[in-house]
Formats: sequence, structure tokens, C-alpha cells
Amino acid sequence: MIKGISIAFLLLTSAIFAQELKSQLLQSEIRIGEQTTFVFSLTYDDPEGNAVIAWPQFSDNLTDDIEIVDQTIDYETLIDSNKSTYLREQKLFLTSFEKGRYEIPPLEIELNDSTYTTKPTYLLVETVEVDTSKGIYDIHNPYKVEYSFEEKLSDFGREYGVWFLLLLIPIIYWGVRKWIKSHKSDESPVVAAPKIPAHVPALAALNRLLKTKAWQAENKKQYYSELTDTVRKYLEDRFSIYAMEQTTREIIQNLMHADISEEDKAYLQSILNQADMVKFAKVKPREEDGETALNKSIDFVKRTMKEE
Repeated sequence: MIKGISIAFLLLTSAIFAQELKSQLLQSEIRIGEQTTFVFSLTYDDPEGNAVIAWPQFSDNLTDDIEIVDQTIDYETLIDSNKSTYLREQKLFLTSFEKGRYEIPPLEIELNDSTYTTKPTYLLVETVEVDTSKGIYDIHNPYKVEYSFEEKLSDFGREYGVWFLLLLIPIIYWGVRKWIKSHKSDESPVVAAPKIPAHVPALAALNRLLKTKAWQAENKKQYYSELTDTVRKYLEDRFSIYAMEQTTREIIQNLMHADISEEDKAYLQSILNQADMVKFAKVKPREEDGETALNKSIDFVKRTMKEE
């Protein structure tokens, strides 16, 4: 009986949190110096919005024989808002300059406590056949190239420009100092205005929404966008992260080492997740939900603000 219950629980868990790792080499045979594309992606369900992914990092070489010419950013896309299913994908543009058959080793991707591995793939690199029976000869006779004055001046500058600048710098320095002394002003230096703490404009904007009861407006998406933009701008100014252009998941990850408690991170995530459902999943919230989200945002700013 217990064994049957365990099997049923495992099947139910797999149905709810379905993961799929794919990889593909678009062109498995190339000639020396040509390029091919290696694509790998992870599809996963994240209904709670708290999945943690360890994605592989790459340098200039994938192996000793395969070079990475370029690579895309590993971006994620929401492909099913009802099941909170995401697709995370990256492309590597590869080449090789040695003839042979080379293995693209398996890549490991960690999702929460599980590790997923791609299948090994092989790249065949062929050489270019050269007809040695005809010998080596020029395609065209040498061309006579005109060497204009502008080109001569440009070449002179590249060869002797540094020395010319070294001689010119002391002259410029002496001239600037002399000009400053002759135009020195007796006016008092301008004192820079004190920096406004991040919570001041944030609370002003949120209280304005509260005063106008903005959650009652017809356009809920616009209201939630203005609400979360205010919170994201506060996060940028308070914790020095690029919150305006990041997803909710990326914001929480970037706050990992910030001066903020885990409780406040969870509080923030609930605010942003609710707004994401309205803006991207087209969920129609109740008016009391909009008011609650606003009060939570004000409370979050007050809990994490720093007096300067």
C-alpha cells in the first residue's frame, strides 16, 4: 500500500513539475574554419516562482579543439502562463581549425536539487582539398597603388603621433594654467545638492496612487505597471541593481547578497508575481487585490528604506 502511494506521488510530482532538456548541433559536418551552431534549452514548470537554475558558463574554448566564436545570452521565456512553464535557451557558435572528429561534451544544468545532462554530440571537421598538380601562382599581376598626400600624412601620424603629443602636452598644460589664473573667479564654489534618499520619491509616488485610489481605474494593467515601475526604481536606487529591465526571478537573484532579509525578499516577490500575472498572463484582479498590492509596496519600502 505504501509503495503504491509513493509511486502515485512520484507520478503526480512529475506531471506538475515537468522538465525537458534538449540539445542540437545544427550542422554536424563542417570544413576547417567554417562555423556551426549548438543549441541547448531547458523547459520547466515553476508555479511557485522560486526555481533556482545553475546554468553552464563558457570561455573562448568549448574543448581543446573546438572554439566558441560567439554566444547568445541564456534568456528565458514564459511559454505557458496557465502552468507557469518557462523555456530557457542558449546558442553557441562553434568552429575548429584542425581536421578530426571531436566530441561536444555533455553539459550539466542544475534545477533546484536536480541535475540534468545533455547527450554527447560529435562534430566532424574536414579539410579543404588542394590541387597540388598546378603549382602556386598569382591570380592577378601586382597593382600599382597611388600613395596620396592624405595617406602619407595619416601614416606619419600613426608612426610619430605619440611623440608629437608628448611634446604638445606640456605646452597645453602651461597654456591652460595661465588661462585659469587670468580668469580665476572670486565666487564661492557651488555646493552640490544633497542626494535624495531612494525611499522619498518612491513613497511620494505610491502615496499618490493611494490618494487617487488608482486601483479602481478601468485599466488594471496600466495601474500595476506604474506600481511595479515605482518599486523597481526604488530597488535600483536603494540596492544598486538594474531592476527596470530584469524579470522578477532575476531581481530576487541579484538581491542574494544585498542588505535585505529573506522575509522581505519573499514579501517583494509576492508583490511582483501578482503584478506579472496581471501584465503578462492577463489575469483580472479584484479591486481589493490592487489596494492590497499598493499597501504591501508602501510597507516594503518602509521596511527596507535607509536614511541618508
